[in-house]
Amino acid sequence: MSEWIRIRVKDFYKDAIGETEYTYVTREVYEALTETFRKEAHAQQMRDLRHISKECYTEGATEELAFDSTESLEDMVIRHIELETLQKAMQSLTDAQKERLHLYFFEGLTIREIAERQGVNRNAVWKSIQGIIAQMKRFFE
Repeated sequence: MSEWIRIRVKDFYKDAIGETEYTYVTREVYEALTETFRKEAHAQQMRDLRHISKECYTEGATEELAFDSTESLEDMVIRHIELETLQKAMQSLTDAQKERLHLYFFEGLTIREIAERQGVNRNAVWKSIQGIIAQMKRFFE
């Protein structure tokens, strides 16, 4: 049986009208709502950033968006090298490994959920993720 979670309707639907301020939803519905609104918020943030950088250019203002002024040149170079190393490490992975890595670390799926989604044994997914981590570590040694 699913767990019920109490949510404030206005947190998810800003234009909600009516007397119901709170409602109960299942964990699955709550997670779907949360993920949907997280993605929408991120998409809006990116649209805002593109709008500022493309439409409202003011010399010096847009550059501040691209660079963290508190970061030293040395730190920027190190970060750039680390990003290049990460990119090379990611390119060395197979498509299945990339998918598992994404599902596990970025979408927060469990080993069981990944195995069910891909139609493989949980142990195979676990070993694959451990292998991916070891392979990625070798790039940074």
